[in-house]
Amino acid sequence: MTDATSLTDLLTLSAGEDNETWIGAPETYGAVGIYGGHFLGQALSAAFETVTPDKLANSLHAYFLKAGNPALPLAYRVKHLRDGRGYELRSVACSQQGEDVFHMTASFKTDEDGDEHQKTMPTVPDVEHVVAERESRGEERFRFPMTVGGRVEMELISDHFVPPEFKPGREPRLQCWMRVPNAESSSQRMRQCMLAFLADGTLMFNSALPYGVPFRTHRLTSLDQSVWFHRTPDVSQWMLYDQRSTAAADARGLNEGEAFDQTGRIIMSTAQESMLRRVPSQ
Repeated sequence: MTDATSLTDLLTLSAGEDNETWIGAPETYGAVGIYGGHFLGQALSAAFETVTPDKLANSLHAYFLKAGNPALPLAYRVKHLRDGRGYELRSVACSQQGEDVFHMTASFKTDEDGDEHQKTMPTVPDVEHVVAERESRGEERFRFPMTVGGRVEMELISDHFVPPEFKPGREPRLQCWMRVPNAESSSQRMRQCMLAFLADGTLMFNSALPYGVPFRTHRLTSLDQSVWFHRTPDVSQWMLYDQRSTAAADARGLNEGEAFDQTGRIIMSTAQESMLRRVPSQ
């Protein structure tokens, strides 16, 4: 699976044994368990199956209960919490072999006109410059779980993950360009599922940057995540994901981010708590 169609397939669920359950395919991401964005995207897709056609997602809030088994199918059970004219609210529980591994609540609303303001998009090198610089150094793209299978393209703006440059004391901030190739024809709902898939991406690494090399000096995992959707862009175009860690304590890190399209419009805001547990030998 090497293109956006495969990401669409991954986020498209089959009907379960009743009208409240949908089945998602698992995937192996080269790490322990299932990538968090996999749960987010599929759970949002399941919730959409129960929402009236005039509504899109405005937010989601999720807890990662277990790592998940990449060899077993994922069953998503959806419950109606609110069915209003302007807003609908759903809860989604994902299980494998009858054991819950993920919980999410998501809100959906009709489109409205309203006042607007936003955080200004930071000034960063454009993606063409980033690619040219990386290639001039003879480096391949750094691989993250969400880029497995070529479904997503990502270019890191910072060099935090280049091993020779990785040392304690770095700023807890990552910036990257990301896109889903060939997704121009995707529906708005599928694009939101893709954004949810992308949201988990590199967030948890921010909290580890000041202390060493993620996965070498620390055990990292996503504990919970929130996403707020502001607009639904063409996700086949490059988007900037600006991220940072605002705090670390009690073996936990708090990470935040915003995604922007190339015109500077904010697309989504994210927040995540991650486990930041130092490996005993370090």
